[in-house]
Amino acid sequence: MAARYDLAKVKLGALMTDPDAEGIILDVIPDLKASPTYLIARTLTASAALQLAAAQIGSEKAAELRRRVEALEA
Repeated sequence: MAARYDLAKVKLGALMTDPDAEGIILDVIPDLKASPTYLIARTLTASAALQLAAAQIGSEKAAELRRRVEALEA
């Protein structure tokens, strides 16, 4: 089964328009939309945004978020 998203190509903003992906993201990073960097992060690929987020949320949570979003099936 194919993954719904390639995180190296899809923008974080596009992920946030998918209720399944948005739910996962906000479960792991509940205050994301309140972050001052959110508007900029939306324009980055999801992989790039996760690399930046890892500094704030920790590498374990960033890896969990990646695994859960990559598990979404097309």
